[in-house]
Amino acid sequence: MSRLFALIYLITFCSAQNKNNTSNNDSIMMTVVLRHQQTNPVEAIQEKVMKQKFYEKLTSSHAKILSWNVVMGIGQILTLKFSAQYLREVNNVFEKGAWGGFNTEFYPTYDFLPVYPQMLQKEKDLNK
Repeated sequence: MSRLFALIYLITFCSAQNKNNTSNNDSIMMTVVLRHQQTNPVEAIQEKVMKQKFYEKLTSSHAKILSWNVVMGIGQILTLKFSAQYLREVNNVFEKGAWGGFNTEFYPTYDFLPVYPQMLQKEKDLNK
């Protein structure tokens, strides 16, 4: 299971690395895992969430989509950024749009890329 989470975070950080260009202090990032309900074929899942207008609800929400990846054997992984005041709204988008088609998981996320060079230097200094 830990390999799965490592994969999720690797995909999230790599795909969102240069897309975080807002400096709003009250904004948060959230990684959302939409796990395919494997008892249903993909067409049935898509039909369910489309009838619930999931894509429209997400597009019209205050969430900015930083990345959206399909991961074979898992489902879809999105990274969103939004003002903290819209957390309830974003949650409702998934409750009313994605539930029934996907099992959802949510993880607070932050951009590690700006920290990476510092950690690399510390590692080099430590191993001298």
